[in-house]
Amino acid sequence: MDGFVTSLLTMAAYQLPELLAAAAALAMLRIWGASGAPGRKLAVAGALVILAASLLRLGVAVFQTWLIYRASEDGMGVAGTGMALVSAMGMLLSVASAAGLALLGWGAAKAMAGYRALDAGTP
Repeated sequence: MDGFVTSLLTMAAYQLPELLAAAAALAMLRIWGASGAPGRKLAVAGALVILAASLLRLGVAVFQTWLIYRASEDGMGVAGTGMALVSAMGMLLSVASAAGLALLGWGAAKAMAGYRALDAGTP
């Protein structure tokens, strides 16, 4: 059981940087982003997608760790199918995280374009 807890903490540590970065992005958008700013909704949506994908990836990692420990005790019968499911979920969550990053970038680009338009209109 000690090895299981250590593995769970290791999996959480692997997800921590992405979780912190997404949470920090949301906090910055909440504090410094004006509510009607161009691109803000896209950026918030992107950060939320990244945060959700990271949390789900943490859940998948817990499931993977449980599968490995269960397979080491019971044999490899169900673990092969479970590991294939873990692999597919990991790939889908990576795609979701990439889509969130694209939304975040799109929102930032719209915000910069709006700022440039405001700056160009100022004498």
